[in-house]
Amino acid sequence: MFAAGLLVTRKRAPVPAAAIAMLAAVGVVNYLHQTLDWWPDLERDPDRPLFPRFQLRHLLLLFFLLAQIDGILTASPGVPGWGRWRLRLGLGLLAAVLLVPAGLHQTWPLEYAKWPYPFKAWAWPLAAFTLAVALGWAGSMKVAQQWPGGWVCLGLAAALFGASIVILHGHTAKFAEAITVPAAALVGIAIVAFVAKVEVTGALPGICVMLPSCLLIGATEADSEVPSYAFALAGLPPITVGLMALPPLAKMSGLGKHLMFWVLCLGPTIAALVLAMRVETLPSADELSLLIPVGQIS
Repeated sequence: MFAAGLLVTRKRAPVPAAAIAMLAAVGVVNYLHQTLDWWPDLERDPDRPLFPRFQLRHLLLLFFLLAQIDGILTASPGVPGWGRWRLRLGLGLLAAVLLVPAGLHQTWPLEYAKWPYPFKAWAWPLAAFTLAVALGWAGSMKVAQQWPGGWVCLGLAAALFGASIVILHGHTAKFAEAITVPAAALVGIAIVAFVAKVEVTGALPGICVMLPSCLLIGATEADSEVPSYAFALAGLPPITVGLMALPPLAKMSGLGKHLMFWVLCLGPTIAALVLAMRVETLPSADELSLLIPVGQIS
């Protein structure tokens, strides 16, 4: 679909073409295998007092759609810089309110509750998740604009596959599978982008919401020994890739640029995988059949 969109528009609209291709890939696969819920079941969750009847885990597809639409808007030259950040921060905050457990800050070590680490407050997890979405979104898109082609897509696809293995070590196979779908779509878009030499910014916003969301669910609801900072490391690649947009790194070229990119992209993921594999093993086939309902294992 990305290739068809480029042919129809004569490569004049690569951003919406990539965005629509991602939406089609995730929508079709979810229709065939129903990895994620299309709509929430209205069960009260006492751990989320703000909106107990609506949880982001049941709205991930909707937020993926909103992120892809906002990605098209933020790429428009008519949208000012503050408007782009309003879209990113607004969507990130709404996702945080619906996903972050209300008592998450109470699980953080007590030594971080006093100066200079005043993090023992309910607002800090919301702020951290919001910034993770917004910074990863802005940084990865900026690098994709500066570096046309498929490298950013390919690198983030590898990071998503690695994050899915971290989540799988945490015994939450459903959400591990959920991020492999956009990861596989990124590979296809990267191949087309290598040939067409176009930017792939339209393909990235949705994963910048879905990746931290699935990792947070894995960190807070998994029954495993995988430490929470392993999930946090697995969610860093969209942010660390954004460092390539900073002037000193943006001026790099050749082998040095590629080496720095892959270190920033896969370094946190490899560290997260090492931490996860040290304390947990992958579920067996029988365990996977219990973690994912029959008929939903792709």
